[in-house]
Amino acid sequence: MYIILVASLAPVILLMLYIYKKDKYKKEPLPMLLKAFLAGVLAAALDILLLTSLRFAEITTFSSDLTAALYQAFCLAALPEEFCKLLLLYLFIWNSKFFDEYYDGIEYAAFVGLGFAGIENIMYVFQGGMGVAVSRALFAVPAHFFFAIIMGYFFSFAKFRPWKKRGYLLLAYLCPVILHGIYDFVLMYGNLIHTTDMATASVLNIVFFVFFVLVWRVAIRRVQKVSGQ
Repeated sequence: MYIILVASLAPVILLMLYIYKKDKYKKEPLPMLLKAFLAGVLAAALDILLLTSLRFAEITTFSSDLTAALYQAFCLAALPEEFCKLLLLYLFIWNSKFFDEYYDGIEYAAFVGLGFAGIENIMYVFQGGMGVAVSRALFAVPAHFFFAIIMGYFFSFAKFRPWKKRGYLLLAYLCPVILHGIYDFVLMYGNLIHTTDMATASVLNIVFFVFFVLVWRVAIRRVQKVSGQ
């Protein structure tokens, strides 16, 4: 049990250390970072509550794998998850006196995203074992991290350019939703058709890897741009 727990949280901790060390000028207080992480945990709980209360349709109600994957990727994952993250980020961080630099938005958003990813990872890894832990450490947890960086990038612009607050907050939501939705869609659609259309599923695996690398590059460049590195 303890090994599974460690395997679930190790990638989360490593990414938190990475984003924390990138803050070269004025480190954020650890209690504030813990607050952001707990906001992510609450965002995960809110997401579960939201999906349960709305009673979304099951994938079997769809006539095609394509529409099922699109619905599952965007309506069941990207839209509610990124909404819950941004909402909790806003409620917990927006008015903090420590949120006073552009990089802070990225750092706090990353901790929120990793709090969410940590809870999600524990649930999946306890169900699937070490194989799931390895695959999620390589892809799912970093993906949440990258989406959060992009959210935090626009979140900071909304804070420090108040004349464009609404537009930047909208970007802080829509950009992660689009990236998250595409990420999940490629995976889910590939999984649905891998037994009936192996050629397309193989192409989707390549598309997934290329897309993941591109998102990684965009996110890291945002970190470098804002941190001045």
